Amino acid sequence: MRRAALVREAGMGRRAPPHEEEVVTIRKAVSAALAVVLAGAFASAAVAKGKPADTPGKGKAATAATVFTLTPSTHGNPEGVAWDPATRSFFVGATGDGTIYRGTTDNPTVGEFITGAAGKSAVGMKVSHGKLYVAGGGTGAITVYDIATKAVVASFSTGPNGFLNDLVVTGHGDVYVTDSFRPTLWHVTRAQVKAGSGTPEAISVAPEITYDLTPNTFNLNGIVALDNSKRLIVVQSNNGKLFRIDVRRNGGRRITQITANPLVGGDGLLLSNGRLVVVQGSPAQLTFLKLKRHATRAKVEAVRTDPTLKGPSTIARARNLFLVVNADFATNTQPFTVSGLPRKGDH
Repeated sequence: MRRAALVREAGMGRRAPPHEEEVVTIRKAVSAALAVVLAGAFASAAVAKGKPADTPGKGKAATAATVFTLTPSTHGNPEGVAWDPATRSFFVGATGDGTIYRGTTDNPTVGEFITGAAGKSAVGMKVSHGKLYVAGGGTGAITVYDIATKAVVASFSTGPNGFLNDLVVTGHGDVYVTDSFRPTLWHVTRAQVKAGSGTPEAISVAPEITYDLTPNTFNLNGIVALDNSKRLIVVQSNNGKLFRIDVRRNGGRRITQITANPLVGGDGLLLSNGRLVVVQGSPAQLTFLKLKRHATRAKVEAVRTDPTLKGPSTIARARNLFLVVNADFATNTQPFTVSGLPRKGDH
């Protein structure tokens, strides 16, 4: 109801000057009505802008996390996650034997999809054009599955003494894989994937990125590609530094440290609506950064936590949810889970 109408209604039918107490009553009624109108207007504006209109303590059901349970949780800690928009499903990898789980956002149970085996491991994961790409951790293997048939269509070896942690597939089909133990960025071409095999290109990240070679120290970890190109962003877990790596032909590259506050324990990365999302295992949180000056600077805009997060490792965006894997390496509490956090303006 408009303000003018409220005032008219409050003054209708008056034939004589009201008593003082009547004036007070009318003024209170008008003020209360206006408060209702204004509150509704602000709420409508907030919804129109895509912002939650509920106040703290309200609307909890709409913002509560959905917990997806890996069943059975007997294949080691989960680590990687990837969303497949074509099938509207997501995949989670197990570090213990390379088992791949598959789930949907309308089912709380995530079941086995590809059977693992001794000597295998599934860490970082990405989906691209009907294929599931998997970084094999300490096995040194990069494996590509056909999602429709579950068959291995390509496999690559980077040798021993490394830890293939995360990977990204660019718009042109190039695959880049971080190595947490060796100061190397591994590259597999689209042609090699199509052929099913080949020797990965080893791109040195030294001396710009200094590795701590103490055993079991994790250096480079999460990786994303800006605009699906060869302009990459990586995080170094042990010191929380962010780097931009521009890959060029014949092994050439340019590495620039991104000016940002350290994100120690940074693991999985995600680009979402112009923001860089960094998963941190301890404290268990998602940190949202705004990239500036051609991704040479990054400023923290928001930090998000949730009671369901337990040693989170990686993240994927699934329609209206952020899917965050609870690796929980600190306690190894079973069953293992994935937290589905509602996207709130991408925060």
